[in-house]
Amino acid sequence: MFRTVLVPLDGSSLAERALPIALDIARRTAGAVHLVRAHSPLAIVGATGEGVLTQDMLEADDLLRDRARQYLEAVASRVGKEWGVTVHSHAEDGSPSGSIIEVADRIEATLIVMTTHGAGGFAPAWLGSITDAVIRHSHRPVLALPANDAHAGVPFTPRRILVTLDGSANSAEILNPARDLAVLFGAQLDLVRVVAPYVPGDVVTALTADRPDPYGVDESAATAKKALDLAAGELQASGLVTHATVRVELSPVRALTDHIKESDPDCIALATQGRGLSRFFLGSVADKLIRTGSRPVLVLRPAKR
Repeated sequence: MFRTVLVPLDGSSLAERALPIALDIARRTAGAVHLVRAHSPLAIVGATGEGVLTQDMLEADDLLRDRARQYLEAVASRVGKEWGVTVHSHAEDGSPSGSIIEVADRIEATLIVMTTHGAGGFAPAWLGSITDAVIRHSHRPVLALPANDAHAGVPFTPRRILVTLDGSANSAEILNPARDLAVLFGAQLDLVRVVAPYVPGDVVTALTADRPDPYGVDESAATAKKALDLAAGELQASGLVTHATVRVELSPVRALTDHIKESDPDCIALATQGRGLSRFFLGSVADKLIRTGSRPVLVLRPAKR
């Protein structure tokens, strides 16, 4: 359960959008929220042309560090009182992504909640360098809030969570965090898996329990549906409403985006490693779902087996 929630801040209002969600989750679990802000010292950022840090530069660096710390402590005090939640602050020296991962490991964070873009602005071609680095290098669940979220400002109360799987043990690692999130909010879990057809052309259909496949989906799709039903059954046994769907299409991204439009989930959950192509999978599926899904995405990079 998400009892130790970490929120990275950079002083921007966009980054602070993660606060209400993190605080609500911590309040529901009787947990705590930890805020982290990284200050990159001038020794890292740069110096004079001669490679020397002047006294004025060092004093300016100290001033920026103090301002960052004061900002973090002020936010922690304010939101802690407003929400009745224990809030800790961590002002760190170093790179933003490295500091986030280090603090997350130090406090044994069970969830990181962060926006995909902060003070650096919106980069439509990618997630945002800091969020990207955290997702790729941390093995802790990250609830990523996209900058194009159509529901920004609306309380995060997911009623339907879409969980994408590919049949691998790595992708199944997302099931536990997704289950915990569903239990917290009483949400329904929709499991979906995309299977590429073995026939030429673009075959598109959906295989569900109450709708027999009219196109004669091959044996692999039927096997995938059986495995998905098994996973759904285990979640149902814990009291969660769960549905399982197998889609047959050549393009996983298109199949998932179509499924999102049709089912309109409040949150998407997926692991960044599929069948051994972790970086490609993140770039082709997770990245596009975060950028185009217009809703929060729960992402997990499984530890190496």
